[in-house]
Amino acid sequence: MSDLKETETAMFTTRSISLAGAQRVIGAALARAEALDCRVSLVVIDAGGNVTAMARRDGTANTATTVALNKANTALTLHTATDVFGKAIEENTMLVSSLGSQPGIALIAGGLPLTAGDEVIGAIGVSGSRDGKDLLIARAGADALDPGE
Repeated sequence: MSDLKETETAMFTTRSISLAGAQRVIGAALARAEALDCRVSLVVIDAGGNVTAMARRDGTANTATTVALNKANTALTLHTATDVFGKAIEENTMLVSSLGSQPGIALIAGGLPLTAGDEVIGAIGVSGSRDGKDLLIARAGADALDPGE
């Protein structure tokens, strides 16, 4: 009935960011956004891509929340910062075009994977700053996560 070999298991365990961890990330990122006087939306997703926490500063454009979610999703899916991956594939116009047209993908700065050790447990996406500060804000949030979590 089962095709599983005796050495294989039918499941695996995935670690994911908790609500408390996501709120800490959002809080630190919001504090940095306020210090930089940036109107941004921030989204933290867990390892399964589910929104765990989000915030939007007063006066932020409506579309920023969707873009922030797309940045978080991209960072989670690719396990790398959105700007780093975007730069890495710049020369491959076919790949840029293909990925850039996919729903939920954003190849611009402001998305970072959230890690515990070597494991990706979620991601943060920040969008809305007009002067390229999304990445600085996302980094402040990511840095607030305790590496032991």
